[in-house]
Amino acid sequence: MPKENKKHSKTLVKKPVQKQASPVASKKVKEAPIKLIGSSNILRWKAPDYYTFERSPYWSLIVGLVSMVLALVLIYTQNFFPVIIIILAVIVTFQVAHEKPKTQEFAIDESGILARDVYLPFYELDSFWIAKHGSKSILYIGRVGTFKGPISIPLGEQGQIEVRNFLLRYLPEKLEYGEQLSEKLIRIFKL
Repeated sequence: MPKENKKHSKTLVKKPVQKQASPVASKKVKEAPIKLIGSSNILRWKAPDYYTFERSPYWSLIVGLVSMVLALVLIYTQNFFPVIIIILAVIVTFQVAHEKPKTQEFAIDESGILARDVYLPFYELDSFWIAKHGSKSILYIGRVGTFKGPISIPLGEQGQIEVRNFLLRYLPEKLEYGEQLSEKLIRIFKL
């Protein structure tokens, strides 16, 4: 009989079985707001996830006519694949244009920013700037990394001066920056 080496012998250890949470309990966990840890100085506000723009009654008609003319020109030149893309783009445009934004909670504390249920610590951020168009203000947060675009946070009813003064303690402000090109296009085409 072979001798067993005590140092290399393996014993089976039973792992405790974890109970699966009920669907009701998991919903409560998902709906619970994220709490900012260790902060007594917190700036909180609620705002729509994105701003919507007033559209004229003719907006849908103009978008439909322009897309139809473009599709007919492409069919005439026998470019059928772009016609499919135009049809899909028009469907998505109308769906997004008539969707209502959800109200989100935003917050800033001494260690980071809470935006759309995601906490961003200041060491992952490199700058901020605030762009204003009419009565609507948007806070842009620049992130560390070459290929990471800025995060846009609507300020809603929150005062931009208070947010600016709070963030100046932790991040540099880029005064030369303004509204992002994508947001300008969304505003111009009223999407």
